[in-house]
Amino acid sequence: MSQVFESKKEAAGANGTAAVVVSVQPVLSTSTSTPEPAAVSKSSSNEATRTTDAETTTATETATPNPSLPTNTTTTTTTNDISTPTLRETTHIAIIGGGIIGLITALGLLHRGIRVTVYERASKLTETSAGFSFSSGARQAMSHTSPRVREAFRKVAAPNPYPFIRYFDGFTPGVEEPLWQIPAERPDYHGCLRAAFLEALGAEVVSAGGEGVLRFGMNLEGFEEIPDQAEGEEGKVRLTFGDGSVVDVDAVIGCDGIKSRTRQLLLGEDDPAALPGFTHMVAYRAVIPLDAVVAAMGEDKGYSHCLHVGPGAYTVTYPIANNTLSNMILFSKTSTPWPDANKLLASCLRSTAQDAISSWKPDIRSLIDLLPETPSKWAMFDMSAHPAKSYTRGGRVCVAGDAAHASTPFLASGAAMGVEDAAVLSTVLETALAKPDTSKAGEKGAAISAAFRAFSALRLERSQMVVRYSREVGEMCMWQNEEVGRDPERCFQEIWRRYSDVWESDIGEMVEGARRECLALLEGEKSIS
Repeated sequence: MSQVFESKKEAAGANGTAAVVVSVQPVLSTSTSTPEPAAVSKSSSNEATRTTDAETTTATETATPNPSLPTNTTTTTTTNDISTPTLRETTHIAIIGGGIIGLITALGLLHRGIRVTVYERASKLTETSAGFSFSSGARQAMSHTSPRVREAFRKVAAPNPYPFIRYFDGFTPGVEEPLWQIPAERPDYHGCLRAAFLEALGAEVVSAGGEGVLRFGMNLEGFEEIPDQAEGEEGKVRLTFGDGSVVDVDAVIGCDGIKSRTRQLLLGEDDPAALPGFTHMVAYRAVIPLDAVVAAMGEDKGYSHCLHVGPGAYTVTYPIANNTLSNMILFSKTSTPWPDANKLLASCLRSTAQDAISSWKPDIRSLIDLLPETPSKWAMFDMSAHPAKSYTRGGRVCVAGDAAHASTPFLASGAAMGVEDAAVLSTVLETALAKPDTSKAGEKGAAISAAFRAFSALRLERSQMVVRYSREVGEMCMWQNEEVGRDPERCFQEIWRRYSDVWESDIGEMVEGARRECLALLEGEKSIS
């Protein structure tokens, strides 16, 4: 991919630093997954009319012919005049973790007639009220997973109504024009409250799988893979929970987040990849009435997706909840070690966040003044220092989402990677479990193993690329990257390249590639991994 850059020097600020306003018209050389955007105007005007693709997605559903098949109901296929259920219809999969990715994965499997139970350690579905957003590619992955996922998101999400995602200098006096701006139609972000999306997904899971599909208060302590028995009995995975209960299932998908117990058990607690590492970056997050943000920053910035960059920190604001609220985040670098790796959230005083940008422009300082008196401070952990070598061990257990590849949020793609995981897992399990269940020992285990190995082979490189890129983008936006420093044009080139690698992925081809990989493994051909 190449880019056509255009820049001009603006008047120097008080410290003699001149801003470079960079506009870009990307020239796509190979990708067909994202339409070529129109040229970007240097004007900061955001007047435009755009439409949502919530009702116009063209993603091809890869579901079974009978997507409405209810859970716990066994249908049969006819092979040589003998009615036999498929492996898909006799398989029970446990999903560890009832967060957003766990529920999306559950809906993908239920959509294909695979029985699932979601085990969540909390007493109910819980999520912070922070907002987040999904690009058009992530929403295509939702559609490939299940129409119920896309419908749940449509109910709670709102598009960014303005045509550009703009980056401003939040520090240098006198520099007011955007440093650079990205056509919003490229990622086409739609934002929502995490809690609202989780609630909508939970309702869809119960509707598709019945009341027993969600189990609460289930804190995973261990698992044991029980091998196939000589007398023909299929192997299982035996789960043990904190309340003393024991459950046998055919397979396990760990979606239990950045502190994943499933990952620790799968890799072994001595494996460096078993635990995430602290990035020495923290985030102060809040959902604020949009009117208050507009009052602090003006309508032009308040109603759009804006980032303000500067030394050691940067801010992100964008509208959510049908343009009634704003998701506001202040990211900040810190030299202080995080006190407890088991707790990623701590309370602090608002003054702590204010101190991080005490020398910034007045409008940005007034934005931080909108934080509650005791805001939450989030530690940014990720898997960049010690990435997992595989998301499965070749058996009946795998990890997905943050449990597999926890990322910082600087590329706005961590959750999207989890949605892509769900689409791929649903596809490979549907493919591997399609043949009739002959009750032959080892047959189901081999199919599940092939599916999980195909999933890992297809997802490892891309998901870990996002972990690495996200960390780098955060450093660039905080002027902490030695390679680009404070050079706006150089910084933009490097950030744009990383975003483009994420946005230009062909989701449909990814899913079909996973299907082909799974079939190759089932047929004994060499894996691409």
